[in-house]
Amino acid sequence: MSTLFWTLLIFVHVLAATFWVGGQLMLVVVVLPLLRRGASPQQVRELAIATGRRFAAITNWGLLPILVVTGLTLAWWNGVRPDNLTSTPFGRVLVVKAALVVVVFTLAGMHGLAARRLQRRGVRAMAVATLLISIAIVGLGAALAVLPGP
Repeated sequence: MSTLFWTLLIFVHVLAATFWVGGQLMLVVVVLPLLRRGASPQQVRELAIATGRRFAAITNWGLLPILVVTGLTLAWWNGVRPDNLTSTPFGRVLVVKAALVVVVFTLAGMHGLAARRLQRRGVRAMAVATLLISIAIVGLGAALAVLPGP
């Protein structure tokens, strides 16, 4: 396949990851602090729930499928095969990255369930953990960009 195809695939993968992590950062660093300053607790709760549901829908039905399909395709293109996943630095970093993706989407799902049930205990901790792990995943992606393929 052409260089243009692979460039576009990398671009789509990075763009989806940017939207996913950037969206989390925007919510945590900008939106929620501003809401807490100028809105009642009930308004904050309602807007946070509505925003979280919208972001979860975009993530679950748009970003996650795009990231999985483009990620698997790019791994194949880079020469990743089951036999070299644990025998090369590239494969090992990719395995850790993939495991963290599973962890972060599990945590995000648990966060959504806890938030819907209005159980404050643990909701913020899950959100922070999800964000920090998401940032780590981006770091691992950067490491993959400079590691030689398997």
